[in-house]
Amino acid sequence: MEQKAFDLIVSKVGEALSAQGYTSAGSVEEKEGHAALFTSENSAYSVLYNTGKKRFELRSCDADDGKPDGKWKSASIWLFDPDENVLSDAESIANDFVETIQGPKRVAEMKSKKRRKKDDDYNVDPPFFFNRFVGIFPELRDEINQEKITYGKLRAVTFARASLLPRLDSLCSNRSQQDAIKRCGDLLNDQYNVGDMDVRSIITIVLLNGLSDAALENLKPMLSDDLKKSHVSALKLKGKKIRPEKKKKQKRFVAENLNTLNR
Repeated sequence: MEQKAFDLIVSKVGEALSAQGYTSAGSVEEKEGHAALFTSENSAYSVLYNTGKKRFELRSCDADDGKPDGKWKSASIWLFDPDENVLSDAESIANDFVETIQGPKRVAEMKSKKRRKKDDDYNVDPPFFFNRFVGIFPELRDEINQEKITYGKLRAVTFARASLLPRLDSLCSNRSQQDAIKRCGDLLNDQYNVGDMDVRSIITIVLLNGLSDAALENLKPMLSDDLKKSHVSALKLKGKKIRPEKKKKQKRFVAENLNTLNR
């Protein structure tokens, strides 16, 4: 029954997604259970049967060139016990999943993601930004991974100040390292142009404001006019205390519902 229900739901979901330009990427085994994957250039859907919790989940996430980023968000969840439920129940689940996918709000959301990925130049986030510097400072790779293991995420401002800034300052303070300094300048210019507001703030407020006078003097000729202008504005914040990242507290209602859902 479980496999028949899975096949029925995946078939109907696949038809709905195909009409929106998604293609099937096959089935995969996950630690929670069996999943079917559908991808487009900038987003992905997945139908998962969670064997432990005995439920079907319709999930979505962003994708890069058809590769899901793995940050799945549940769009709809239905309990399904193969020993108690019947195929008509799976039919109802499939219909709900299709309605969720075809709902005007959901379609608008996915179209917005596609436009943002294709047309919005400002979509590079801090993790991507830090990874670009691994080519210059290879030791950053292990520190990035350790940061994620320790804190469950990359604390962008803290990591930039503690790990990237000292290395950037040391390199740029050495006038003989002109090629490497130019490489850093080119990277900062490029990432400032395509980075989101977090990346831009890290570049100007944390990195450029944090460099020693010697390092900044050597790096500044490599910076673009736009970045130089933004740095002039950022200098007004130099020396002012910037609050570190804090873990957001869940609202009581949301937390209770999440706890109920995850039992």
